[in-house]
Order: sequence, then C-alpha cells, then structure tokens
Amino acid sequence: MSTHTFAEHVGEVEIVLEAESETDLLREALAAFCELLGACGDGEPASHAVELLPGTPAELLWGWLDELMYLAEVEDFVPERATVIDFAQGGLRAIVRGVHGHPRHLVKAVTLHDLAAAVEGGTWHGRVVLDV
Repeated sequence: MSTHTFAEHVGEVEIVLEAESETDLLREALAAFCELLGACGDGEPASHAVELLPGTPAELLWGWLDELMYLAEVEDFVPERATVIDFAQGGLRAIVRGVHGHPRHLVKAVTLHDLAAAVEGGTWHGRVVLDV
C-alpha cells in the first residue's frame, strides 16, 4: 500500500512517500501534489505527456513534481492520475490525465533539499521538500 505524509517547515512542505514500486512512488507523489493544490477540477478533461531525461530515482521524483507544478501554473491543469509510467532507458515517460481547472498556486518550487528516492527492504521511500 502506498502512503504519503506532510511535515511542516517554515515556508516549505516536506512530502514523505512510501510505496511498493517506483511507479507507485510517483503516483503517490502526484496524489500528494494534487492534495496540496486543493484543486477544483471542473473544466474540460485533458491529458499531458511528461518526458524526463535519464536520472537517478531522486532526480526523476524531482523532475516529476517540477513538471506537475509547471502544468498547474502555466496550463491551469489539475492532475488526477498517471495512466502510463514507463522508465525507458533510465528516463521517464508518462501520460498524466486530469482537467483544466483552478488549481491553487501554492507551490513556488520543488527543492533539492533532502531530496531522496530509493528502495529499502523491498519498499520504495521518497522525500521531497516544496517551497510554498
């Protein structure tokens, strides 16, 4: 089972993730991000392709959330789920589905502070700090 929790920081929100697979870790990160947006998805359905260059699992987690933040800010896109996540050649390809809406512009940046994503004992753990 995948989970996420939030930890308080001054001007920041730390997301702590746990999942059964790297794919589920990214899906859980999407769920946490959507929860932070407090978004109202009342617009037209939409989907966006996300492609990230090869990187470590932590770098892919950072890039994933950075791309979701960009889509919310620039496209007024409210992400709801990732229907395809493929780790081709060390990178990431995904299709994110959601709606156009009015996401709260809470997240200013995805930071590198305490960034982590790794598997331990068969469980994936992730940590990312967002500047809010």
